[in-house]
This record gives sequence, C-alpha cells and structure tokens, in this order.
Amino acid sequence: MPQYAYLITRTDPDTDEGRRVMSSGTKTLTDDQDPREFATARLAQNRAEHSYYTGPRRIAYWPHEPGTPLPRTAPANASHLDG
Repeated sequence: MPQYAYLITRTDPDTDEGRRVMSSGTKTLTDDQDPREFATARLAQNRAEHSYYTGPRRIAYWPHEPGTPLPRTAPANASHLDG
C-alpha cells in the first residue's frame, strides 16, 4: 500500500513564512484509493479543524517512503491542491 506525505499551508500573502504551515503528516492509502481524493478530504478536514482561519490554504502531497523524515517544505515532485 502506498504511503503519501502531506503539507497544508496558508497561502495568503500577509502570513509570515514561519507561520504558514498548518498541518503535516503521512497517510497510508489503500491500493485503490486515489491520492487526489485523499488530499481533497484532508484539506476539508483541515478547514473544519482550523475554522478560525478562513483564508486560502494549499495541500501539497507526494509519495513518501515509510520511515523517512518529513521535509519542512514540499519536494519538487509534489502535487498541489488549493482550497
């Protein structure tokens, strides 16, 4: 089963770079689960969990090797979804 890492950030221009990250982590998907559907659901969950922030946000998601550390920024091969 593939594992994906994700990074959700604020995208409004008024937020300091150090305060942009809202959430990050990994998720093991089933073989038939679409990574874009996972990203869409995770972005909606983040919006509900952080309802105090109504501004724009972006999720970056990419295949992640289990057991390796998460990077602080999304790699160049990451897919992105705004929401």
